[in-house]
Amino acid sequence: MILMQNEIKIKIEKFSKEDFSRLISWINCEEILVQFAGPIFSFPLTDDQLEAYLTDRKRSAFKVINANDNTVIGHAEIYLMKDNVAKLCRVLIGENKNRGKGIGQKIVSELLKFSFIKLGVYCAELNVYDWNISAIKCYEKMGFSINKGVFNTVIVNGNEWVSLNMTTNKSVWNNLV
Repeated sequence: MILMQNEIKIKIEKFSKEDFSRLISWINCEEILVQFAGPIFSFPLTDDQLEAYLTDRKRSAFKVINANDNTVIGHAEIYLMKDNVAKLCRVLIGENKNRGKGIGQKIVSELLKFSFIKLGVYCAELNVYDWNISAIKCYEKMGFSINKGVFNTVIVNGNEWVSLNMTTNKSVWNNLV
């Protein structure tokens, strides 16, 4: 495969305390925090919240690295749920300049590979706000489909946000790779 001149290759590595300040710097308002993390954190995001976040053994948190220049460009997580289902969550491409370049699909691909191969799960799911059309399209390209009837709502600064649930499985993923 020939790498296009501006194509970004990514890798994921374990997220640690050394990564806290960078992640916090990307979360500059409540809306971004809720879009990124749902209700598990409160604004402003702090080191203490992230310390507690990393204590959950079901959680695999990652920093997303641009493999071309080894800069950290994002964050992502896999949460191992009951019935051996992987939940992809807290996916964030940190800076606006890196968004809209297909990096989200690469992150999801890496998370699915980790889930299906390293964790040995058969199903994966995620939640996404219904207004985040670009993320929904990204997830659909990666084999996810909307799980009709499974949704949640949250109020953010007086606005109701509807969170849709999307699922895929190892068979669908195998057909894409």
